[in-house]
Amino acid sequence: MGAGKSAVGKALAQRLGISWVDSDSWIEEKQGQSISEIVSALGWPAFRALEREFVFEMNTQAPLVISCGGGFPLDHENWQWISRNCTSIYLRVDKEILLKRLVDETSNRPLLQQKNRGELVQFIAEELAQREPIYTKADYIIDANGTVEETLQRIEALI
Repeated sequence: MGAGKSAVGKALAQRLGISWVDSDSWIEEKQGQSISEIVSALGWPAFRALEREFVFEMNTQAPLVISCGGGFPLDHENWQWISRNCTSIYLRVDKEILLKRLVDETSNRPLLQQKNRGELVQFIAEELAQREPIYTKADYIIDANGTVEETLQRIEALI
């Protein structure tokens, strides 16, 4: 969350001349609701099931660049699919940079709603501690602390 997955993914797809899809946007379009509304009405397990539907749909559409939600690879089945079918890139961003990027977006993100700055700092630290062991299994780990262009240049140097 806040790493630039959507912005970088879209720009990378344009550079490569292939399609781009964002898993959260795909789910929102399919359900006709925002992620916040989906999670509020159905809960996180139902949302994770929708992510698995996304995986099945994407199997028929390669090649493409996929920007997946931050919790997407936490689901074992999703990670297995990524491992078998994708070149995965973890956009690593320092906690301080994530805080700057997310502090004004709490109302738009279900996991951040109702959090003050202190709670947001704690949340970021806890989420990174939980998620990083999975994220670092990616094929590539890219420093995404800078601009989209800087991040793209780092990715292009590796792939």
